[in-house]
Amino acid sequence: MQKIESRHLIGKRLVRLAVIALLASVVSACSSASATSDIQIHSALDQKANLAGYKSFAWHTSETVLHDSTGVWVPRDADTQSEIEFLVDKGLREKGLTVVKEQPDLFVSLMIVADVNDVQEIEKTRGDALSSFDPVGQGALLVELIDAQTGKTVWMGGAEGELRQSRTPEETKQRLAYAVDKMFTKLPR
Repeated sequence: MQKIESRHLIGKRLVRLAVIALLASVVSACSSASATSDIQIHSALDQKANLAGYKSFAWHTSETVLHDSTGVWVPRDADTQSEIEFLVDKGLREKGLTVVKEQPDLFVSLMIVADVNDVQEIEKTRGDALSSFDPVGQGALLVELIDAQTGKTVWMGGAEGELRQSRTPEETKQRLAYAVDKMFTKLPR
């Protein structure tokens, strides 16, 4: 009789543990969604560009240092440059592109814009063939793909989020991963 009662208690404990684990995963999923619910994704494409023809990319050397005066994507006390580059590399590789050191088909540029005028400057100088790029607000993370031969932008993706300084490093990483993943779903290949 005692064995049956102890098995019954163990069974109840296992059920409780399973319920707690399930609730924890639901709460985690809800906090994950809320951590990214404010992020909006934009993209623009040069309709004449044959994106399938591009096979390789390299980082644009003059624009590789990422400064975020807004604090939306890069917390003031963290260096997330390598994290963002890793995520972008991963996204481009998943689209079939290869990183090269010499003679790339595309240059990749990253920028966190302080205001809409920064985006308009890009469109004016090298993105004149882009389909309309929805205006993005202060603190948008931009990924720009530039044709290495012509110097013209062939695709631009942007993620904008709510200005807030109180994000944890883990929340920031989660937001960056979400933003970059969603951005590259808009890159046709």
